[in-house]
Amino acid sequence: MKYFTRFFSDLQQDLKAFIFWCLIFSFFRAVFIAIYHTQLSDAASGEILVAMLLGLRLSLKTCGIIMLVGIAAATMPHTVSKKWPSDKIRLCWHGIALIFFTVCFFVRIPYYDIFNSGFNMMLINGMHDDIYAILITAIEEYQLLYRLPVALLTGGILIWLLKNFLQHTGRIDLTQQRYGKVWAAIIITLLPVFWIFVRYGGAFSYSMSVNWESAARTKSNLLNEAILDDGQALYRVYSMKRELDKVTNVDIPLHELKRKIAELGGNKDANTLSEAFKRTVIQPKLNYQPDNIVVVIGESFGLWPFLPKFEQLGLVNESLKIKNSDEGAAVRYMLPNGSGTIAAVNGIVTGLPDTSLYENYHPNSMKNKYQSGIGYIMHQLGYKTVFWYGGFSGWQNIKNFVLSQSFDEFHCADEFSYAGGNAWGCPDKVLFDNINKYISKQSANEKVLHVVLTSSNHPPYTIDVDKEGFQRNEVKKHLPNDIDSNEETLTELGHIWYADMCIGNFANDLKNINPKSMLVITGDHSERFSFAKEQNIETLSAVPCIFYGPGIHKEWFENAAGCHIQIAGTIAEMIAPAGFTYTAFWPNMFMEQSVFNHRLYADKDKVDLLTKNEEISCIADYARSIASWRILKGNNC
Repeated sequence: MKYFTRFFSDLQQDLKAFIFWCLIFSFFRAVFIAIYHTQLSDAASGEILVAMLLGLRLSLKTCGIIMLVGIAAATMPHTVSKKWPSDKIRLCWHGIALIFFTVCFFVRIPYYDIFNSGFNMMLINGMHDDIYAILITAIEEYQLLYRLPVALLTGGILIWLLKNFLQHTGRIDLTQQRYGKVWAAIIITLLPVFWIFVRYGGAFSYSMSVNWESAARTKSNLLNEAILDDGQALYRVYSMKRELDKVTNVDIPLHELKRKIAELGGNKDANTLSEAFKRTVIQPKLNYQPDNIVVVIGESFGLWPFLPKFEQLGLVNESLKIKNSDEGAAVRYMLPNGSGTIAAVNGIVTGLPDTSLYENYHPNSMKNKYQSGIGYIMHQLGYKTVFWYGGFSGWQNIKNFVLSQSFDEFHCADEFSYAGGNAWGCPDKVLFDNINKYISKQSANEKVLHVVLTSSNHPPYTIDVDKEGFQRNEVKKHLPNDIDSNEETLTELGHIWYADMCIGNFANDLKNINPKSMLVITGDHSERFSFAKEQNIETLSAVPCIFYGPGIHKEWFENAAGCHIQIAGTIAEMIAPAGFTYTAFWPNMFMEQSVFNHRLYADKDKVDLLTKNEEISCIADYARSIASWRILKGNNC
C-alpha cells in the first residue's frame, strides 16, 4: 500500500499540471483569436466558443502526452524509490515544455501573418532554405530580437505560476482516508477511463473524437487554425510528411508503377517514363518562333491584386495592361507548384509535380536531365537557355541545379553592380536592366529562352517604394476593409506595385528591343499577404499566368486552369512545328481539365482543397508517386 500511496500523491501533482496545461493552451488560443479577431466575419464570430471547446478537446491529447512524460520521469521512479526527487524532476520537465510552447506561440503570430496558417509543411521547406537570410528577415521584419526575450520571460512567469500552483494546493493522503484500499481500487479503475477520454480528445471512441484532421469544423480558417495548439500543429507537419513519404515511396512493384502511369493517361507499355508521357504537337498555335521567350516567376506574385475586388488599388496596373492588350491572354486560375519559391522553380525546371524530395539537391538531378523540363524541351527546339535570379547563386543550390538541367547560362545578383537590396538579393529593377542589356546584345536570329526569378517582393521590405513612385496615399484611399491601412501593410503593397512596375517596364523594353518576343508572367506562390478579413482559397492561393506576344489570342485560355508543370508543354504547343514530340506529365493548358498541386485542385470554375475531390486527389497521388520514381530511380520503367 505504501507504494500506491506515493504513486497517488505524485499522480495528483501530475493531474494538477494537466489542468494547468489545459488552461495555458486555452489562454494561448484565446489570445491568438483576439489578435486576429478583426478578420472574422459576423457569422464566424458566433463560432468562437465552438472553436474554444474543440480546441480544449484537442489539447487534451497534447496535455496528456506532456503529463505522461512527467509520470514516466518523476512519478513512476518515485513510486519504487522513496529518495527519487520527483517534484524537482516534474517541475524541470514541465518548465522545459512551457518554455518550448511559449516560444512556439510567439513564433506562431508572425508565422500566421506570413502563411495564413499555424505550423505547416513550410517548416520542412524552411530547413532547406537560406538560414542566414531567414534569420535576417526574422530580425528586421518580425522583431526576433525582442520577441524571443519576451517569449522566454513569459515562459519563466508561467513556470513560476505552475510551481506555486503545485506547491500551494493540497494533496489527499490515502493513509488518512477510511477505506483506503477501496479508494485505491476506484482510482486504478478510473485511470484507464481517463486516458481513453484524453486519447480520443474528450470522447470514448474514434468516431466521436477530435484530431487535427477533423478539427476544422468552423467556416473560418482563423478559428480552424486556432483550434490546433502548437503541439497538434507540429504533429500535423509530422503526419503530412509521413503521408507524403508514403505517396512518394518508390519501393513498389513495377506493375504497380505501370498501373499508375496508365491512370495518369500515360503509355504503360513504354520502357521509359519520358516515352510513357510523350506528346506530339499537331499544329502550332503561332506561325512563328519568338526570338526571345521570357518566363518571369515573380516572387510572392499572387493573383489577388488582379481580382475585381482589389483591382482599384492599382497594384498591378502594368500586368493588367499586358493581360488586357490585344496580344495578351490570361489563364483563369493558375496553381503554383507548391507553397514555396523552390517548389515553383523545381516544377518549371523539371516539369515534375512537387514531391518534397527537393530535386534541386538530389544527386540524380546533377547527373540526369529531366526531359519534361522547360530547358530540355526548349533546347530541342533550338533555343539557348538562360536562367536569371535576383538572389544569390548559393540559395537552394539553384545555380548548380539549373545548369545541370539544360540551362546554358546562369546569372544572379552575385555578378551585378547595384545599390540597395537585402539578404535575399538585388532590386528587381537591377535584375531586369541586366536582362535588357543581355537581350540587346544578342546576335540576329539567335533564339533564347530566359527564365527569370525575381526577389524584391519579399520581407524584409527594403525597397524605397515611395521614391520609386508608389502613390501611398492614393492606395490608402481605395483600401477595402479587407486590408489594414497601417504603414507596414502599405509598404508591403508598395513592393507588389514595385514588382509589377519592373515587369511592365521590362515588357515595354522587350517589345522595343525585339518585337518578335513572348513574355510569360506567373508567380512562385501566393499565401503570403496578411489580409484584415478572411479570404477564399482562390484569393489566397492562386497566382497569375499571362502570355503576351504577337499572335496570342485571349480565347485560348478563357476557360483554362493551369499549373506550373504545364508551362513548358503549353509553350511547345504554341511554337513547335507539327510532329514535334516532347515529354509532359500533365496535358498543356489548351486542354480543359482539372489541375492540381500539393494541396489544391482547380478547374475553370473554382479552386478548392484536394481533399474535397477524391478523384483528383487520387490522380495527384499517382503523379507524385511517378515523379518520385523519376527522381529517385531514374527514367527507366
